Amino acid sequence: MDETTYRILDTLWKETGRPSSIRELTTKIRKSHGTAYYPNIYEKMRALAAEGTIILTKAGRSSLANLNFANYLLIDMLTELDLKRKHDLLVKSERLQLLFKDIEERYENIRSIESISAIDPERNIRLNRTELLMLLNGSNPSAIQRDTLRIHTAARNIQARHNIKIDALILTTDDFVRFLKSDEINPLREMLSNKITFHSPQGFWSHISDAMAKGYRLRLLEDETNLARMSEEDLTFNLLRFGYREIGPELREGQRICIEYITLSILMKGDARRIQAIPIILAKNKPNYDLLIFLAQKYRLSGRLLGLLKALERTSHSEDTAIAMRILESLGTKEIRADESDIADKMRLYNAVG
Repeated sequence: MDETTYRILDTLWKETGRPSSIRELTTKIRKSHGTAYYPNIYEKMRALAAEGTIILTKAGRSSLANLNFANYLLIDMLTELDLKRKHDLLVKSERLQLLFKDIEERYENIRSIESISAIDPERNIRLNRTELLMLLNGSNPSAIQRDTLRIHTAARNIQARHNIKIDALILTTDDFVRFLKSDEINPLREMLSNKITFHSPQGFWSHISDAMAKGYRLRLLEDETNLARMSEEDLTFNLLRFGYREIGPELREGQRICIEYITLSILMKGDARRIQAIPIILAKNKPNYDLLIFLAQKYRLSGRLLGLLKALERTSHSEDTAIAMRILESLGTKEIRADESDIADKMRLYNAVG
């Protein structure tokens, strides 16, 4: 793959869901990669459109560009894109070479793993940490639970061996697609524009292609949500969406944000009244506990989450909650106890008792 093609495909993926003109893409390529010349970008994009790997759609005097996931060749090209990213990164970092190699070797016997991606690896390695996105394929909940525990156990061993913090987000491929097609702000839509799939990239891109073939509209987000600075407007609006109404000023519509982000934002802010709302919204909805655990581990709030889940479980039993508690305990989480009596009273008040 030549450098111009690499830069075009890299930028078009990051702009998924936001069609851009060739001139706009040239500006974005220059911003990301340092240099970009419109005539070269124009000619290469016309060639890619002729072979069918991108689509150019007329919009007035401009042409808007999108990746053509219906084209079989595109999957191979995006796989090559990831391989190039991986190579360029690892030649600069022997530490990451050893880490990625160890990760692949430790997980090679877990057959349900479809792919492993490192999220923003250059920034995270400078912080002595790594974020992994691991996609699992399978429909047997017991097998998925067993493999999830095995993955977390191995991650703890790798973490100790390399003296690095590892936060692993483990999702089934169905949950992965569900987050990507969601209209809510969520971590998956934010993290994928800056990832390297270093284990089985073709499997990763095949799932993206399948989702697009089903007519799902995917739109990646550029910026990571600052949970500590989430606005009061967004918090109160989303708490109401999830079944918890606060007494106060007139409600204004805010941004739609996933329940997992809302939960962690409340924990980070430490407002005792709102923290008691967490078991209520978890009981009334169906959160993704794998994502909740990932966020709690990332922001060092696992103990608080475990305490709330135990309070929730005593009032409203759920197998998903019980599994999440087992995973947190397997990670060595030390529970920070919640006020179970007050939480139980509030859950009854909000009709959130199972």
